[in-house]
Amino acid sequence: MNTKSLSAKYSSDTDTHKELNSLVFWVPFSLIAFSVIIGLILPETFGLVVTTGQQFILKNFSWLFSITGLFCLIVISVAFFSQFGNIVIGGKKAKPVLNKWQWFSITLCTTIAINILFWPIVEPLQDMLAPPQALGFAANTYGSARFSLASMYMNWGLVPYSINALPALVFAICYYNLKRPFSLGSILFPILGERANGNMGKVVDIVSLYALALGMGTSLGTGVLMLSGGLSRIFPFIESAPQTWGILIIIVMVICIISSISGVLKGMRILSELNAKLLFSLMAVVFIVGPTVFILDFSVESFGSFVGHFFERCLFTDSFRVDSWPQKWTVFSFANYMIWAPISALFLGRISKGYTVREFISVNVLFPMVYVFLHASVFSSTAIWQQIVGGVDLQANIATGIDEAVYVLLENLPLAHFIIPVFLFAVFISFITAADSTTNAMASLTTKNLSESNQEAPPFLKIAWGVMIGTLAFIMLVFSGLDGMKTLTYLGGAPITLVIIGSAFSLIKLIQMQKKLDILQ
Repeated sequence: MNTKSLSAKYSSDTDTHKELNSLVFWVPFSLIAFSVIIGLILPETFGLVVTTGQQFILKNFSWLFSITGLFCLIVISVAFFSQFGNIVIGGKKAKPVLNKWQWFSITLCTTIAINILFWPIVEPLQDMLAPPQALGFAANTYGSARFSLASMYMNWGLVPYSINALPALVFAICYYNLKRPFSLGSILFPILGERANGNMGKVVDIVSLYALALGMGTSLGTGVLMLSGGLSRIFPFIESAPQTWGILIIIVMVICIISSISGVLKGMRILSELNAKLLFSLMAVVFIVGPTVFILDFSVESFGSFVGHFFERCLFTDSFRVDSWPQKWTVFSFANYMIWAPISALFLGRISKGYTVREFISVNVLFPMVYVFLHASVFSSTAIWQQIVGGVDLQANIATGIDEAVYVLLENLPLAHFIIPVFLFAVFISFITAADSTTNAMASLTTKNLSESNQEAPPFLKIAWGVMIGTLAFIMLVFSGLDGMKTLTYLGGAPITLVIIGSAFSLIKLIQMQKKLDILQ
């Protein structure tokens, strides 16, 4: 591939008429609508098809999810430590549109969304109760407790963020430096050339949009449970039921659409900065009023377990299927991040102009990973302490409702009357920022003629995707529950894995072509 083909011009500054990319919009939109209708009309048949697909994927491709995650980490590490890390996204004269705090806030809120407020409490408790038998852990013991926090570091840390950041970095370089179109196909341009932005690129766009809708349904479904559960505790007359879920989804999606229409540099930036401050404040307060010494001791010890068993746990697939623990947690986590990664690439890559590759990896991998480690250390350790030492049976509360344990934990902390409303507000804002970034990216992907100087999609597309995602989240939650959503996530993650692998090889190719990139700058 010569420099001329790499630098093929797609005008970035000329005002062009933005319009609907009909094929990329209608195919995934119709598939999502069709899936929803079939799920409503033939729930048993739909459930059987989905479950059969999940079992096939887990039986045959767990190894692929695991090794792809590790491969992404290796490639992104090479990019960080090599001379490629000095490349400026957009060229040496490019100026950032966000300062680093704003950039980090948006990245943090986009990548962890609502999940960081939920799973660091629930997941370790479930891991302690049902640890992987293949590794010889007994339920609710010291060993299973330490394993559960080490697993949080694995399932939410370095590997998942590498999966998420890698295609975003490739897209940023291809879009800003190589002047490729605003399409997911562009992340495959270094290895496929012009074919990447032809029919193959459209297929990647379509599959990624469909897969993300399934993953977004899971995330928003989690947020609805968190919001309704918290409201019912503060206001007992509010029941956590489908009617409440529907009202909450409508409220959140209306605010999300308004924020999305205002643009990334306005609504999304303001909400993300507020949300990041709330998340840090909550973590600090719980650290101070919670079992502080235990948090420090236990997190340090568990981090040692995470580091000492990193490769073993990263590649653990339970090949004899003793209890399929990794398929429920680590493999699922990697698959879930793979679903989000291509669409996130458009959003995260778009806001990275003017920074170096090394700064990109720091803000999109290292900094959020450190935050997740700190957050999990505080909340997971507190949950484990309450369960084992504090006499609070959080596991029993999970059995009555998976979101129950979160609020029971908070109620048993000092300053609970202050912490719970702030926590609930953080959930609400997280809900909005997650939906905002997703609808923004989906709308942009289904818009023709976006330019560097005018990257916002038409409002009607943001409204359409916002309504679709909200409807899908409600229906999946009511008729499938979180377990059903997680099942659907596997179906979306399987084909997207091939895109992630392709983007990893694209990054390898870009590293090899560094001299040509220098010329383009």
